[in-house]
Amino acid sequence: MNYLERVAEAIRAEVPILALPTRDVDALLVAYASLAFSKGAEVTATDVHDAWAVWQIGVDPSHAGLVPFEQLPSSLQCSYEVFVHAIRKVSESLTSPDRVTNALTPYGPPGTEEEKERLFELYKIMVQSSENLVSRRQGVNTFFITVNGAILTGLGFFIKAGGGQEIKALGVLLIALTGLILAHAWKSMIISFGQLNTGKFAVINRLERHLPAALFYAEWEALERGENPKVYRSFTSREVWAPYLLMLLYAIAAVGSSLVAVGMWKL
Repeated sequence: MNYLERVAEAIRAEVPILALPTRDVDALLVAYASLAFSKGAEVTATDVHDAWAVWQIGVDPSHAGLVPFEQLPSSLQCSYEVFVHAIRKVSESLTSPDRVTNALTPYGPPGTEEEKERLFELYKIMVQSSENLVSRRQGVNTFFITVNGAILTGLGFFIKAGGGQEIKALGVLLIALTGLILAHAWKSMIISFGQLNTGKFAVINRLERHLPAALFYAEWEALERGENPKVYRSFTSREVWAPYLLMLLYAIAAVGSSLVAVGMWKL
């Protein structure tokens, strides 16, 4: 497979199967691959139509679509946008190699039906892995909520218990420091889960380039790629509120108990 054919396959992966012609599509995609090199991100629907026209002359010289782009019906003009998007996207990878894609398919995209079926099985495993990660994340959150609830209960019990202030202050300080460490660990795990899931969906989105439909990628685009908080805000940005609040409470309790323990503050 030469360099134009590799780029042609990358373009094919970006285009819905139903948008492709049924005859001699390989030659058409190679023509589009040449546009990725010559025009890159500047490619237009007119360029795509002209490349299609060159290909169509060899297939059917009498085709009704062999007219300048401006003379085409608006519906046909719009049909070229999917190819414009695909060529622009692939051209970006030519100048800025995608490390994830290179690692995922080091020998190029799948070329046979058997390879595509294997890739689909890997895709299902990756999606299931992401769902399992969400379940693990919920389990970890439940664990830390339970533990922190017990720590806060212990703090309240220790404060109300009898005994000297200094002894109680030392006990509160010890419990508060333990809670602070656990809350920090909870925050770190939430962030780690978020980063890990981001990595999983980066792989899932690239696997979808070789499937008939890119459901998760389309959903991400519908959410404006997370760039507009009014449209979408990640779970991680909300989940960390709880451990941050607990860290603040534990820090206040630790400072207050330290002042009491050294005699600088009397209750």
